[in-house]
Amino acid sequence: MIKNDCMKNSMKQLFRKKWMSILFFCIIMLGTVFFTLGCSLWMGVQDNIHRMKDSFTTVGTVTQKPDSMTMDKRWDAALQKYKMTESSNYTQILDEDILNHLDVAYIHELEKRPFYGAVSPDFITPYGASVAGGASDVSGSALVMEFSPLEDCVPDGPVEVEVKKVYWGDGNPSLVGKTITFCDHYKENPEPLGAGKRYIAFSMWNVMDKHSKEAGVVEYVPITISLGKERTLDWGEMDADFRSTDIGAMWGNFIDEIEKLSCRAVPVTPTAGTELLSPFHEGRAAVAEGEDISPEEYSDGSKACLVSQTFAKLNNLQIGQKIRLQMYFTDAKCSTMENVISTGGMIAGMFRTDILTPEGGKCDVFYEADYAIKGIYSVQSTGGESLHEFASDEIIIPSASVPEEDVRNVIAEGPMRGYNASFQIENGGINDFYKEFSKLPESSLLEVTFDDKGYERFASQMNNLQTIAVIIFLVGFVSVIASGAFLLYSAIIRQRRRTAIERALGMSRRECRTSLLTGIMILTMIAACMGGAVGGIANERMLKAASLEEDYFSAMYSKGIVGNEDEELSVAANQDIVRNSIVFAVSTEVLGMFAMSLLLIGRNLKVNPIQLLGMREEE
Repeated sequence: MIKNDCMKNSMKQLFRKKWMSILFFCIIMLGTVFFTLGCSLWMGVQDNIHRMKDSFTTVGTVTQKPDSMTMDKRWDAALQKYKMTESSNYTQILDEDILNHLDVAYIHELEKRPFYGAVSPDFITPYGASVAGGASDVSGSALVMEFSPLEDCVPDGPVEVEVKKVYWGDGNPSLVGKTITFCDHYKENPEPLGAGKRYIAFSMWNVMDKHSKEAGVVEYVPITISLGKERTLDWGEMDADFRSTDIGAMWGNFIDEIEKLSCRAVPVTPTAGTELLSPFHEGRAAVAEGEDISPEEYSDGSKACLVSQTFAKLNNLQIGQKIRLQMYFTDAKCSTMENVISTGGMIAGMFRTDILTPEGGKCDVFYEADYAIKGIYSVQSTGGESLHEFASDEIIIPSASVPEEDVRNVIAEGPMRGYNASFQIENGGINDFYKEFSKLPESSLLEVTFDDKGYERFASQMNNLQTIAVIIFLVGFVSVIASGAFLLYSAIIRQRRRTAIERALGMSRRECRTSLLTGIMILTMIAACMGGAVGGIANERMLKAASLEEDYFSAMYSKGIVGNEDEELSVAANQDIVRNSIVFAVSTEVLGMFAMSLLLIGRNLKVNPIQLLGMREEE
């Protein structure tokens, strides 16, 4: 009998038992669907975990909680009485090493970042540019002025004075020669003013407690300048020898320093990694030109820096250019978004009064070096003045680039806050951190908040998909085994008499194998290919359904993790993996069925045909 006759005979035998063939086809196809889906889902999950592992970083921020309250009183000239205000207080300042000693897998240990005030020979801030250009949006809301009262008076209420000279902060148009309202609002018994005499004061608009509630009425109130914990510099008379006195020298120093601070100084933030800074971690800031400072450069303390687009454009700075940073004060308390001055609706420069030494002198430069611009970053504003934001002219440098022993001129110290204290741990380590953190006696004084960019939700989703993949794979595997057993029993073991007849009619062993195998393998291949295709489509749809469209932070940490509710994190299906899974599943099933069929057919062929014909065929 020729080969084609064997194949035709095999197909005829299948059609003779069409319900058995249909059932066999469905079982093989369904088993392949589950087998393919389980394989592709498992490999797809592993690929997504590997591909997206660098997209997640787990950063924690630390805030020390106040442990006491203080009651302050301040005179209010409009109310003619003292106003009492309650404020939070800290009886101790906890050191960052308290968390660094925990048995936690840190990528970056907790750092409490100060920021440095720095100048450079050619720097200019947005405020300095506005002043130099005579911009109309410079309001004169804060100024160092020389003034003279129009008559003898006591400034315990609004009095009229003429502005003789503005040393810093003049508005546009200028206030020189104008009459303004002056009131020593927060002093119960201020010194009297003499007509024709000249006085110097640092004054600001009183927008909260002014006497008149009418719109457009501006009242200037003098501000006391702090010279440390014990000394202050207050407004006073400028007599003939004023400039040669110690007080006169202090005022001269203050005028020089506040002009330098607002017009030429920039905040410099040292850090161990860009990811530790909230705007970068949250994706609101990114390096737009050049590249980020590398981990090695951060670790080695390389003289590299990142500057903002606003500052780079204003000062014509380019990638690779070196800028000389002369650091002259350290703030270990405030955010770079505190104590700032605005023009045109944007933060334009630094502004504060605690810029003199306790002796009333100027802060000298404690460290200077040339830093190469590695990258220029852009920032997407949140629309408010959050303390976690960057100042418009903020420069970022490796903290190791400034020797710790050189840092001095600390003008403000305070506790750890979310904007200046952060650390990074391995993804998935939040639970372990909290277990260690709870052992600290001081844990009740600290609030730790995590932002893992959705890793906890992503990992949970992937774990669920892996479990589903295993279940589906096992269902497919059992289905294939069951269908294989059914096939072998129905198409081979129960066909022993047929094999004996074919051999008695002169068919060779090879032709008998072909007669039995052809129909089985054709049916198996068609069913397996269709099942593989359906399994691949089902895999893509399952992964699309796993897209994280809501707030993707685990509810388990809802009190300790913040997230971005509007972001979407999708889990993509890798087409190569889907195709490979289909090929693997179909090939495995076809080859497995082929091998098992050959094995059992071979056993049938070993039995003598006469002996087989003498057996009763099982129906």
